[in-house]
Amino acid sequence: MYDTLFLDRDGVINIKLEGRYVTNFSEFVFVKDSDKAIRKLHKIFKRILVVTNQQGIGKGIMTENDLNILHEKMQRKLDPEINLIDKIYFCACLEEKKCNCRKPKTGMLQNAKLDFPDINIKQSYLVGDSDSDIIAGKNFGLNTIKVDKNFTLNNWLKTIL
Repeated sequence: MYDTLFLDRDGVINIKLEGRYVTNFSEFVFVKDSDKAIRKLHKIFKRILVVTNQQGIGKGIMTENDLNILHEKMQRKLDPEINLIDKIYFCACLEEKKCNCRKPKTGMLQNAKLDFPDINIKQSYLVGDSDSDIIAGKNFGLNTIKVDKNFTLNNWLKTIL
């Protein structure tokens, strides 16, 4: 069994909208088979955590409550009975703020390690679609996987099974 799987959200779990933000669940569309992949990954990883930059909040495009509702609906769509994602970390800061939590910095990963002190970094992975995701993961010592429209979360799952 693997330890912890860190997932970026936009571009990994759901389709990233070009030039705008996913602000409610009606705009949220799973990347092809990412929902199926998460259901399977839940069985082989000790825990799944999401780490996502969400500066739409900082820009006033959506509220933290809007994001929480979206994430709750995402969880229910993945499985109506249990949360397959153990915790969701997000950074609402604007990119210009240069805060410690916004990827490529590692603040969200550090917070996860505080919440789950038994995380074994060497047996954990971060899957992201951007350079900032991969930089954050590498700087934290995680194994990193970069996905895109052709190599999705589900494609990666097939390589580790």
